[in-house]
Amino acid sequence: MPLGSGMRIRVDLLIEPALVLPWHYLDWLRGVVYQALWRGAPRVATRLHDEGWVLGSRQYKPLTYSLLQAARARATPGGLLVEGRTGWWISSPLVGVMEAVVTGLVSEGQVRLGQRLVPVMGVEVVPPPAWAERMVFTTLSPLCVSTAESDGQGGLRKRFLQPGEADFDRVVSENLRRKAEAFLGRSVEGEVVVRWQGRPQSRLFLVSGMQVRGWQGTFVAEGPVELLQMGYNAGFGERTAQGFGMVAAVAAMASGSEEDDERHRAG
Repeated sequence: MPLGSGMRIRVDLLIEPALVLPWHYLDWLRGVVYQALWRGAPRVATRLHDEGWVLGSRQYKPLTYSLLQAARARATPGGLLVEGRTGWWISSPLVGVMEAVVTGLVSEGQVRLGQRLVPVMGVEVVPPPAWAERMVFTTLSPLCVSTAESDGQGGLRKRFLQPGEADFDRVVSENLRRKAEAFLGRSVEGEVVVRWQGRPQSRLFLVSGMQVRGWQGTFVAEGPVELLQMGYNAGFGERTAQGFGMVAAVAAMASGSEEDDERHRAG
């Protein structure tokens, strides 16, 4: 399967009439992705669904996607009401995965969101951004980071981390290094430092029956370019194949300028 430098697409959907998405609609989007993979390349879909890319005792899936960005959207008691032209971004560090997704989406021409069949109006490849060791990103889906800690009874429990906690950057960096080794077949050394611009917004989603907390906002990430590219293509943090951790690149920045940080924070 070609590695390349990753591939990202924008899918243009038309939601007419209006549709209410349940708050757990990330499960719906995961189903759309896997259906497209099955149509485009069944062997790739099987590996991604059943095995992933294994590194040690962990499995990684080279895929991430955004929340839906509708022309008109508002919260209702039953979920998020969306209508009109709607953008959806999907990305992978492995070009072959994305080629399969594109083939599946284009060949079918529509996707299923709950009981509704929604037409696919277009699929386009998103050009990669200019890269530097210091990038400004904004989240297209919440960034989820967790750590294991003692439950006080001899076992471990998972705790979702908040931006600013000491372990947040460590877990993000370790996750990116493992993804790089799993997907690229070689290690990439270095650390990634994340500095949020303003106060990130906490979001809670129900995913496969589990409450998952993530964070949305704009942040500066500084580290090796290959790790930043991995975050862009495969997603930052955990649960990326469930629709977490997708970002858009806002700008590449010169290293070491606090004035640049302030300018982007103000902008």
